[in-house]
Amino acid sequence: RIQILFELMGEIDCNIQSVTEVLHAASSGEIRRVKEAEAAIATLELRPMYHPILAEISITSDASVTLKRMAAICLKNGVTKFWRSTAPNSLVSTDKDLIKQAVLRSYVEDNKEVFSQLLEVAAKISRHDFPRNWTNCIPTLLEVISTGTDHNQQLRALMLLYKIIKTLSTKRLSGDKQSFREITSALFTMLGELWQSSLQQFQLTSQLVYLECSLIALKLLRAMLTYGFEDFTAPLQRGCLSAIITSVQPHLRQRLAVTDTTAKQVYDKYLIVVIKTAINVQERHPEEFGEFLLSVLQCGNLISFQHSGQLEAKLVAQGLHLLSNIILCDVYDVFRQNSRGISVTEATIRLNEVRNSFFTEAQIQSMCVHCISNFLKLSDIELLNWKESPEEFAYEETRHVSLYSIKASAEHFILNLTATFSDVVCPYIVSLIKECGSRDRGTLDTVLLIDSIYSITVICSYDLFDYIDIDTWFSTLVEELKQDGPFCIILRRRILEVIGRWVTIKLAQDKHPQVYEVCILHMQPSQDLVVRLTAATALQAAVADFAFYPDAFSSYLELSLQQLYSLLKEVDECESMIKILEVIVAIIDGCGKYIVPFVDPLLRWLPELWEASTDHVMLQLQLLKSGRKLAKCMGAQSIRLYSFTDPLLVHSLTKDPEQNLLEDALLLWLQLLENAPRITPTFGELLKCTPTLLQFGSETLKTSLLIIECSILLDPATIISVSSHNNIYYCI
Repeated sequence: RIQILFELMGEIDCNIQSVTEVLHAASSGEIRRVKEAEAAIATLELRPMYHPILAEISITSDASVTLKRMAAICLKNGVTKFWRSTAPNSLVSTDKDLIKQAVLRSYVEDNKEVFSQLLEVAAKISRHDFPRNWTNCIPTLLEVISTGTDHNQQLRALMLLYKIIKTLSTKRLSGDKQSFREITSALFTMLGELWQSSLQQFQLTSQLVYLECSLIALKLLRAMLTYGFEDFTAPLQRGCLSAIITSVQPHLRQRLAVTDTTAKQVYDKYLIVVIKTAINVQERHPEEFGEFLLSVLQCGNLISFQHSGQLEAKLVAQGLHLLSNIILCDVYDVFRQNSRGISVTEATIRLNEVRNSFFTEAQIQSMCVHCISNFLKLSDIELLNWKESPEEFAYEETRHVSLYSIKASAEHFILNLTATFSDVVCPYIVSLIKECGSRDRGTLDTVLLIDSIYSITVICSYDLFDYIDIDTWFSTLVEELKQDGPFCIILRRRILEVIGRWVTIKLAQDKHPQVYEVCILHMQPSQDLVVRLTAATALQAAVADFAFYPDAFSSYLELSLQQLYSLLKEVDECESMIKILEVIVAIIDGCGKYIVPFVDPLLRWLPELWEASTDHVMLQLQLLKSGRKLAKCMGAQSIRLYSFTDPLLVHSLTKDPEQNLLEDALLLWLQLLENAPRITPTFGELLKCTPTLLQFGSETLKTSLLIIECSILLDPATIISVSSHNNIYYCI
């Protein structure tokens, strides 16, 4: 039926029946019908009334949810492509008006998936049309919010208003900013009253819809407090923020008391928005925020420390983020302002005293203990991941970048706490390290605690520089690596990480050979895979250190390359291969001429790896870099590399349609030419690509011209034979 409809598409009008048939086919799941429907949609979306029909289907109560969802998605895509008046085949004004009318009625849709798509449609339209061409948008929604009788529809209308306001708050042209300030001036008081009345209704009825309504109202207030005012001096703003912060403790008590999962989630979302509001205002108006400083610090402490075990991870992470922001803020720190030559104001002195009155020595130590005992310890999930996916786990900690990750937020917090209050934190950490020596390593809890303490020396290494005698501690760590026990691999991994960190900071030069021995020893196949990968990373740090001396490493060179290649053969993940290759590249780069006697084994390993890297661009890039570093170290002997480098260059310059490898391949080619005694047949064939390479523009133009220059100097006759290509002739 869809095929017949598609064939007749040029002869029939665009109506709700034909559009419904196409949408049914698009959501059928049958590949043939879906492809036919996609072709039909590509034709229909250019017809008048198609998008208004989609909007009508999206909010029609008698249509199936699947059909409505597909219609809403198609409508969203159509608005993205055709709403701008300058877009090809842009929507006519009558279609736009009908779509906007339908969107303003979308609060009647009770399916969350469909409604979420319609929210996106409203946001996209408001970005283009509000306020000039959609003047009735906000008044219509406000009327539903204030006079509606269906609480769920009121909530969805409020969500629709929030989506539009949030979109408008992100516009950055001066006219758009002024327009948003005008909207804020008109709506701020009303939304504040709505937020408070919704909270009161929730207290009276315990119906979650009122708490959800207050949550959306709070999100609106947050957007307006952050972007809707030029300054933060008006009593209205201060009063609103004060009320928001004051609401934390009663809501936190209620959150800890409830047992219903849905209610817990809504409470957590509410508290997250409160914390985000405080963060936004503090970042934009730090001095004016000072009057709330102590109460906000107390709230952050309650959420992130005193009750962290009972709250959602996202909420705890946001609390840590708030505390970190306050610790880092220069406006609250007299020492930082003095060190930067900034005149210290009375406000800064007062706020510095307020901050320091909260961060007492006992408070700081308590926070350190909590971070060590709860946030930085390896969790059961991480230990299971270590066992089941060791390669993923080995590099997992480097990926903790999300503000919603407790571990990442705790690391950021402890780093800032140590930097700001080093005279308190650093001696305390040193005392904890000393206590570790007397702890029994026989239980998992003790080992995890020691591991967590050691991790702080990695996170805060620069601040601990003057407090830790690393040379003495290094000897202790080496002895600890020799210990055997049921949980020894956990500490081995962490100790290797500590060594890799401190070898570049303070470790005495005469200790470096021992570092090489330790790393090579723990890259042996008999060791745990995570330990081996960590040892390789530590070796890379030692070799890349500015104080690295190749002659001191030369006796370890052959064995380290053997262990790295053995490790390379055992890993499966592309990321692991890249990391190991980075270690090899660092060794090649650091050792220079000392690498030449050991090139033959590399030339057996690297081609095999290239053949296995077909689908991994990042791995191929690392191999190109390896070839370039080898060529640089070998000088005139780099002709021995041709069996490895020729396939790389041919593939990268002639068989890579995406040109992902082009820049690195050209650098490798140039390095080989600089060392070459003559133009090889492969180089001669590649020269035929240079006219195309010269057209790629400034990024690779200089390298391409240098390649031509080197080729001319090596073999003018070959260049002349290829110079029938006008571009090369012109360059010559």
